[in-house]
Amino acid sequence: MFKIPVYAHRGASAYAFENTLKAFEKAVELGADGIELDIQLTKDGVPIIYHDLNLRRLTGSRKKVNQLSYEKLMKKKIGKPFRRLFHGEKIMSLQEMIEWASEKGIALNIELKESLMAEPLFVKEIVRRCKGLPDVHFSSFHYELLEIIKSQFPRVETAYILTKNSDWGNLRGYHAADLFHLHKRNYKEEKLDLLNKSGKKVRFYGVVGSEPFISEPHQIVKGWITDYPELVLQAQEKALQRS
Repeated sequence: MFKIPVYAHRGASAYAFENTLKAFEKAVELGADGIELDIQLTKDGVPIIYHDLNLRRLTGSRKKVNQLSYEKLMKKKIGKPFRRLFHGEKIMSLQEMIEWASEKGIALNIELKESLMAEPLFVKEIVRRCKGLPDVHFSSFHYELLEIIKSQFPRVETAYILTKNSDWGNLRGYHAADLFHLHKRNYKEEKLDLLNKSGKKVRFYGVVGSEPFISEPHQIVKGWITDYPELVLQAQEKALQRS
């Protein structure tokens, strides 16, 4: 048994609002090896840390991220209805996150979201900004964005997030992806066999710490992505002590 890096999904999102500084600080407190976060693009081309294209779920606004300027987005607060106006969390910019992660020395898994599909040139700028980070890789459901990265930065690590609609019969054909990311529901013998034959490593997300496979991970597993980093770390530690 070998220790596998544990990434906190949108920060320690089981304990604080996702993709906020509090969630990222909590992830560090709980011992996470890295942080998974999401990048959307504002109307005026500023990369921000936010998952949804629509702002409604976390801010109450009916606008989309790419319909508002950075200045207007900074007036929005993340939190529960009726409380967020006075006690909500601030939306972070990518630049703020880079500065924070550089200080903490923590690894980042940066997921590129759908608003970047309309502005592919910004993908290159995002990668350039992150080049000084100690440990960073980029993931996306949008394979075209990974192709843009590889065309300009062949040494930068990329991960394609697989779905049921992905070409499982030709995983080797995803040349712009160094790794695959996929939900733990795909941790099945037939899928593991296909992934192993692709020659690429995998990070699984949706892990909570109680899964039996944590104690005996397949050789292709390179990372766990979880809302509960401390539980996954504890499960690994127990397995290491038994081995």
